[in-house]
Amino acid sequence: MIKVVGLLMTGFWLFMLYDCIRNEPERRLWVWILILVNIPGAIAYCFKRWIPRGNIPLPNCRRRSRKKLWTAEAKSLETAHQYITFSNNLLYDVGISHPAEAAYKQDLDSEADNLQVLWNAAFIDIKNQDFVQAKQYLQTILKIDPDYQYGDASLVYGETLFALQELEAAKQHLENHIQNWSHPQAYITLAEILSQQGDVETACNHLESIIVKIRESSYFHYKRKQLISKAEKLLRTLKR
Repeated sequence: MIKVVGLLMTGFWLFMLYDCIRNEPERRLWVWILILVNIPGAIAYCFKRWIPRGNIPLPNCRRRSRKKLWTAEAKSLETAHQYITFSNNLLYDVGISHPAEAAYKQDLDSEADNLQVLWNAAFIDIKNQDFVQAKQYLQTILKIDPDYQYGDASLVYGETLFALQELEAAKQHLENHIQNWSHPQAYITLAEILSQQGDVETACNHLESIIVKIRESSYFHYKRKQLISKAEKLLRTLKR
């Protein structure tokens, strides 16, 4: 029994190490943590990096505790499923109820440089399709911390530019984004922009590239299948 547990833990550690080397932007730091701290380091990496990056659904009890936390901190933001141009559930997968938006926005008066406040305010505006105001909040976030939320803020900024049909700015931003982060949605949106600009060949190349990357990645199965389906559908459309 002890040997079996040992083999399972070793396999878990190796899997986390493999994912870190392949997908982690801050791989140097985390590789050292995994090597020096071993199994505890692997557990920390799993919860700090692997789970957030893969948007993996957590057990109901965990979801309930997260719901309480977000209700207290964010004053009840609505789930990201309803945001118009965003399909990848960046943060709010816990079914939080309708926000007290006016009360929440008042926090900006006293906490204008608070990243969490700015982040949540941006999502309120996205939900309300006020992309101009969301863009301003996201710009402030990226000036303070370009890597905020493991690159999610950068991704949402690119998506917001696309929603505003600022195609050239969105293209330039997302081209820079994919140099640092491996978000599949960035490739898909970039392909949509390139196709609108008439560069179908480059758009197809981006889609084919991300399909291969997703298939080789450690994304949770349902998420991987969803992203591949989306990329393949767009690719078929462009190749007609």
